Amino acid sequence: MKITLDMSISQLLEEFDREFGLSLSIYRGATKSDDISLYEIADIRKDLDSFIIVDKDTSVETLESMFRQNFGIKVLVKDKDGNTLNQNRTLSGSRVLIDDDDVQKTEEDITIKKTSKIKQKKEKNDTTNKKNTPQKGYYLKPDLQKHSVEDKIKEIDRYYLIFQRSERYKPMINLISCIEEAYLLYPHSSEIINHIEDIKLKSVNVSNLSIRKRRFAVLLLIILTSIFSIIGIGVWGYDFYKSIQRERLVDSIVKEIDNLRLQKGALVESGSLAEANAIDENINSKSIQLNNLKNTKGHIIVYYSILLAFIMLVILFIFLNRLNRYNVTSYRFYKNN
Repeated sequence: MKITLDMSISQLLEEFDREFGLSLSIYRGATKSDDISLYEIADIRKDLDSFIIVDKDTSVETLESMFRQNFGIKVLVKDKDGNTLNQNRTLSGSRVLIDDDDVQKTEEDITIKKTSKIKQKKEKNDTTNKKNTPQKGYYLKPDLQKHSVEDKIKEIDRYYLIFQRSERYKPMINLISCIEEAYLLYPHSSEIINHIEDIKLKSVNVSNLSIRKRRFAVLLLIILTSIFSIIGIGVWGYDFYKSIQRERLVDSIVKEIDNLRLQKGALVESGSLAEANAIDENINSKSIQLNNLKNTKGHIIVYYSILLAFIMLVILFIFLNRLNRYNVTSYRFYKNN
């Protein structure tokens, strides 16, 4: 059977009923009469010359998809009683055969769905049981390093050699922590206690020597800071004194220039031009001297010396802080501590 868009709805229904003994339910243009053609209810984007061909072996699903794709019309195939046919059936009424592979796939899908449902139920039951049961706390024990007395003595000696070579704060802290750990691990071992006392005596000597060096460095910093401070303050004071003198000299020169100008005016009025020219030369020399005094500046060394003194002062405070920390920590090497 060939179905085209120029067929009327009534013609389509009559031929379909005569050919297959079935009816079609058309879901576009239902409010219009059956005398209109399929083109009037089809999708406007479809071609007028499009058509479909169906026979008794065509399945219901294929027929409905062909109407939807070629015409843009939704149809349902029904029997004479008005019941919608199954999608797997053909227009002749027989069921479409399914391949064995499809049957296996459907069975596998069914089993997967069943197992997933069972897992979901188990997970829900587990979550509810976890909420109802009180939770226990589990604590991991720390891994303890097992040392022998000889190993611990070697470790103490290694930290002592590092401290002896560097004489710095961090190796001293590492040595002290290693000694305190040995006290905790072997409190009744006379061998390790005697060795620790010997190391502490040696460490006291090393720390005292390092403290002397650090104090000497602090003393040098104090001397350098004081030297730069004295230079800066001294030069600044000298420049300040010179600036006061320059101001006084400038005032006296300005007064002399004013007096010379008055004298020049009187000589010019009296007609003695030679003396007026001499006074004019004197005024010019005085004005040059005045400009030189005004353009003189202070020594640049003042700013550099004050800047160096400030930098040395900051370094001095850092050294004093580290010396104090080093000195306080070194007291832990003494027997009473």
